[in-house]
Amino acid sequence: MNNNPPDHQATPDSPFATFDVRVATPDDAPTLAPLLRQLGAQDPSPDVALLALELGNQRPTRVTLVAERDGTLLGTCTLHLIEHIAHGFARSAILEDMVVDNRARGQGIGQALIRRAVEWAGGWGCYKLALSSHQDREMAHRFYAAMGFAPHGVSLSLQLG
Repeated sequence: MNNNPPDHQATPDSPFATFDVRVATPDDAPTLAPLLRQLGAQDPSPDVALLALELGNQRPTRVTLVAERDGTLLGTCTLHLIEHIAHGFARSAILEDMVVDNRARGQGIGQALIRRAVEWAGGWGCYKLALSSHQDREMAHRFYAAMGFAPHGVSLSLQLG
């Protein structure tokens, strides 16, 4: 039984335009890579071949969503399923690599991606959806707060490589 939401959803961003939110495919890799570069100029460029390979390797614990209009990718995010062994294997999801093309911001694309991620996490039976955001991304923090996200704990990381 598949509890996941359908792979395609049209969401209006104005009375005159629509865009689709769908699961990314290997064919999206060449246009997804430059979009992901907008996450951080200092980050390495995504490897298009590896990106295509991984997008073709469907995993039941990961989904990458894209927002698209007329063949142009406008935004993306990836959702990861986590099972917490200390809490009876309760499920939560982590939202990563959320980005809307800087030329398309303010059109409801980020909201549609978040709503779809929430639906997907609900389909997985998750009790929460978490994300982390770089400290200096104040505009993103306001956006996430407007979408209902609240500070929870402290996010820490250890660089391994």
